[in-house]
Amino acid sequence: MLEGLVIQHGANRYLVETGTVADPEIWVCTIAGRLRQGRKTQVRVAVIGDRVRLQPEEAADEAHGSIVEVLPRANRISRPAPSGGRQQRQEQVVMANLDRLWVIASLDQPPLNLHFVDRVLAAARHQGVEAGLVLNKLDLASARDPRPTKELYESLGYPVLLCSALGGQGVEELRASFAGGIGAFVGLSGVGKSSLINALQPGLELVTKEVGERSGQGRHTTTASRLYRLDCGGWLADTPGMRGFGLWGMSKGELGDNFVEFDAPAQRCRFRDCLHVEEPGCEVLAALGRGELDEGRYRHYRGLLEELPEELDGWRDRKGGGRR
Repeated sequence: MLEGLVIQHGANRYLVETGTVADPEIWVCTIAGRLRQGRKTQVRVAVIGDRVRLQPEEAADEAHGSIVEVLPRANRISRPAPSGGRQQRQEQVVMANLDRLWVIASLDQPPLNLHFVDRVLAAARHQGVEAGLVLNKLDLASARDPRPTKELYESLGYPVLLCSALGGQGVEELRASFAGGIGAFVGLSGVGKSSLINALQPGLELVTKEVGERSGQGRHTTTASRLYRLDCGGWLADTPGMRGFGLWGMSKGELGDNFVEFDAPAQRCRFRDCLHVEEPGCEVLAALGRGELDEGRYRHYRGLLEELPEELDGWRDRKGGGRR
């Protein structure tokens, strides 16, 4: 039995790295039969970042094995899976055991989408993952002014990097954040994740595509989730670009805990279970009225609140990390 790190997952095949940095071995793996029962509640049993145990199997041309156990996760970033006609909701774990997450947003095309940014930042805080914001495509003549967005998120305590994969701005700072552990890029399709990875680690030559001129929407260039070992010493997780990001494993009552600016005023709310909507004695609403909170962020909070369930229907009983 061997222990290793899942460095790529696709529909039915996994790549697992065992050994050491100096002497790694890559195994092509499938999921053992008994573990496939986990697909009733999750789209994939194992994802990039998972530590797993595998059973080697004989194969003629490559190291082949079967994943027999997924070790406990420190955290995971998840979203609801597309229903595909199923009535039961399924969890789609995007990646596991992260040390740092960067939300990649575009200053040009596709347009800057702070609602998406706030969704991912809330999910990261819920799982105890350090997160920051990268404002990409700084070099383009049509790029919007990044200063208001940078000032807002830095005032909340989030690191914000202004980057250009083409011009090189911010790349060294971004590379320094991956000096150890597992970091990840998450972003909408077309925001330039693959271009940034190519700038961080020359030689990977990931495929990149232009954003559609008519739609302003990005196109998926990454088709499988993959961990890349960087020369600076860490791992970088790249995932397919997303059209959206729903929250998983969070109830209405927990959402406010994951908007950092609510922390102080929420302690003074009259009711412990205040949702900060219309309750009397809500100090979050009072702070909003005094102009101490950003109205856009609050609107995003209200929109997310409408999507979340009152209860979690046993989600807490499933394996994985997270705030309690």
